[in-house]
Amino acid sequence: MYKVIYPTTGYFRATARALLLVLVMAAGSAFGSEKGQVALNQALEAFTTRQQMADPLPEMEAGLAVEVQDLLVMNLAPDYGGVAGYLCSAAADQEMVVSALLENMFTSSGATLDTAPGSEQIVQLGWMLRVRPEGIERGDAASPWYEYFSELIPAVIVRDSLLRQEQQGDWSAMTMVNAGVRYLVLGMPWTITKGEGAAILAAPLEARLMDNGGKTLAKGSSLSGDREALSVIKELRAKLSARGRSLRASDLVLLGPLGSGAPLGADGRLTAKFSTPLGDRPIVFAARSPDSG
Repeated sequence: MYKVIYPTTGYFRATARALLLVLVMAAGSAFGSEKGQVALNQALEAFTTRQQMADPLPEMEAGLAVEVQDLLVMNLAPDYGGVAGYLCSAAADQEMVVSALLENMFTSSGATLDTAPGSEQIVQLGWMLRVRPEGIERGDAASPWYEYFSELIPAVIVRDSLLRQEQQGDWSAMTMVNAGVRYLVLGMPWTITKGEGAAILAAPLEARLMDNGGKTLAKGSSLSGDREALSVIKELRAKLSARGRSLRASDLVLLGPLGSGAPLGADGRLTAKFSTPLGDRPIVFAARSPDSG
């Protein structure tokens, strides 16, 4: 049976609102101009209403774009909860875009996801990793990258296309709207012991998205080679460090989606199949337009 998911309010509400008040009070001096506040208002309205923007976001230098993203995340916190991990994706110039993944964005196989009439939704496949309980920062620097992680989790990412066409690959604009990440549907994880990491994560990891009739909509493979994966992790850690953050114990990390993805239809059931040396995992989910009753 499918379950309908909605953002929930919880015990994060009071803390998030208090932090939000502090950030909003500081926003004027932090931005140094009205441009940052205008961009935040645009991003927040688009994310909340799930409407594609009528106007492009103002051009922003990197530090200010990240600040807008942080304020957006804080505004969303009362409904979406705190940061539980990060998604790495690439802008048109291949610069890494780091998106914050919030607790209530996650659901599991069997979910029904609401579409939005005001923006297109894009479905992508990916492999998510969970940071070991001892964390990464305290790990042995000489250890292989895959020993930082305790689980491999199949994942479906659903994004709202909130940006105008001319900005959809722009690093600054993608950062300010948190890349439009709306849902993450997770399958059953595989536990990775330190001795198994090399065999599992260096092997081909296949994923395929199919419609209800079995037609392939999107596919991809692998977390890439050791060097590329390590490079992505190092870059992610450096970008988080520049923001005063780090990868914490049990954080979820998605090193990059597989392929360009496929549009999510208004209604219907989809199946994603993920294959590893340890076996296969399916993720089944459905799309539902809000006015379908």
